[in-house]
Amino acid sequence: MHKMHVISVANQKGGVGKTTTTINLAAWFASQGRRVLVLDMDGQGHVCPALHQAKGPGLFNALVAGRGVVEVMVEARENLFVLPNDHTGEKIKAWAQTLELRGFIIADLVDSVRNQFDLVFIDTPPSTDLLHVASLVAADWIVIPAAMDYLALDGVGYVMQMLRDMSKMRGVTPPQLMGVLPTMFDRVTSETAGNLTRVRNAMGAAALLPPIPRDTKVREASTYGMSIFEYAPNCPAAIGVPVKERPNMVLNSAGRVGGYLHVAEMLKTVLGG
Repeated sequence: MHKMHVISVANQKGGVGKTTTTINLAAWFASQGRRVLVLDMDGQGHVCPALHQAKGPGLFNALVAGRGVVEVMVEARENLFVLPNDHTGEKIKAWAQTLELRGFIIADLVDSVRNQFDLVFIDTPPSTDLLHVASLVAADWIVIPAAMDYLALDGVGYVMQMLRDMSKMRGVTPPQLMGVLPTMFDRVTSETAGNLTRVRNAMGAAALLPPIPRDTKVREASTYGMSIFEYAPNCPAAIGVPVKERPNMVLNSAGRVGGYLHVAEMLKTVLGG
């Protein structure tokens, strides 16, 4: 039987790199020959522009208007497809209020394409509303990007509480935590180091993914509508930073630590190669 993995990228704090993380991980897997779908659940609808694609009829049409995902999705790259956000979140939520199992609306959408994709990434809204919850209900795994500042870490706490609450919902299995992903990571500041220690102490070292170094190339890549691997494949945000290897330290295939390459390769291992 075909196994499709669904990964939500979530944090209830905005500006922590959710969309950037979604795009770069999805683009890497697509470049490896996986057939990937990105669901843009964030009302800002930044996924298509960040991949230099025009938006079209998307989420509302797929959920409410009876048009299939394949009919309205956008082909952004070879093997990489996007279901755009058409800024109709309020209409969708109003429609969903009439449904008995409203929390499963995204899960049902994902199920409709289960035999057509290898991976689905969900770029979630920074909120606790219906679309955020439904995105988590649909997911097998969750990645939580977090800038290492106090407010972003609060967002991590809210997501973890949401997962605990979901475990009490009838018929719902919360997504497994792939890890907290430190983004815009600057190892020279005491605040960053202190907050990283907070996460490690609260959740354990295994819950931390390799960090994404602070890198102006990330912003530039989005401006040009490219993934970091297309725009600057050898920059720190893409392939991490060189370090003096220590016992038990896991390096990425570039012989470095961190960057979206390291995170993608870890995900690939967890998902079964």
